[in-house]
Amino acid sequence: MVSPDLIYGQIDGFRPLTLDLYQIPLKPKETARPAILFVHGGLWTKGDARHASGFDDLPGLLASLAAKDYVVASVNYRLASEAHFPAAVQDVKSAVRWLRTHASEYDIDTTRVMVWGAEAGGQIASLVGASCGVNVLEPAADEKSKAPMTSDCVQGVIDWAGPVDLTSWDSTAGHEQPPNTPTPLGTYMGCEPADCAPGVVKAASPLSYLNNMTPAFLIQQGAMDALVPVAQSHTLYDALQTLHVPSTLVVYPEVGKDFARSGAADPATQAKVIADMEDFIAKTFPPMPAAEEEKAPAPKARKKRK
Repeated sequence: MVSPDLIYGQIDGFRPLTLDLYQIPLKPKETARPAILFVHGGLWTKGDARHASGFDDLPGLLASLAAKDYVVASVNYRLASEAHFPAAVQDVKSAVRWLRTHASEYDIDTTRVMVWGAEAGGQIASLVGASCGVNVLEPAADEKSKAPMTSDCVQGVIDWAGPVDLTSWDSTAGHEQPPNTPTPLGTYMGCEPADCAPGVVKAASPLSYLNNMTPAFLIQQGAMDALVPVAQSHTLYDALQTLHVPSTLVVYPEVGKDFARSGAADPATQAKVIADMEDFIAKTFPPMPAAEEEKAPAPKARKKRK
């Protein structure tokens, strides 16, 4: 079952922010399910919740994941042409809060929420996962609402080739950049990295916020990726390991961006990527015991007649 175009946020001056939600009906006695939130890529400048580069049928992939007893959402966020950093991060955090606020409607376990992103979406997902409690990255509070603010923290992160050290990454790598035009990273930040105020680009790096309370990470990338060097994934993994954060890095040989081989989709590698991801989710969010059947009250003992 798909619930498309659910509005999770409305910000004055911008289009409504929406997400698509995938789930199957709860089985008898089944408990609420973990939620997995997908963040699309596109170098922060393009893309939407129903497409992922290299995967022909993203909705089908998300639906197949939901069929394994998860609530899966795919989020649209403000692109760099609409608003600069940290707008996209704040939007995804708003989507996390929305999922928790509507947990009873969609049978979501609010204690088990994971964010998963590809490429630029991987950077956003990693930053969301690393920045629990960082005020400057949180979305603005709804002044009209009197309800208590729900948490935007997550309990797991899946990063597909997200650039994480933006101070050392060239966002024009692997493709031609027209002269005298902003780079994708410059468009995202609102300033070219060399011209940004000190610390601004570093503030968009997940590495800046990691600590020993950071949730578990799965990092997946093709070894031949020309857009995001695999060294970025190694840097993130090494930082997580130093902090003793549960983390796994899987580098797939002989494939590049989008886990493609020689520029063409590689179904075998894609299947392995999805299987590794599903295994990580299952280990991070193991099945909960089924709700016990309510016991009928014991009949009252009858008084004996004298």
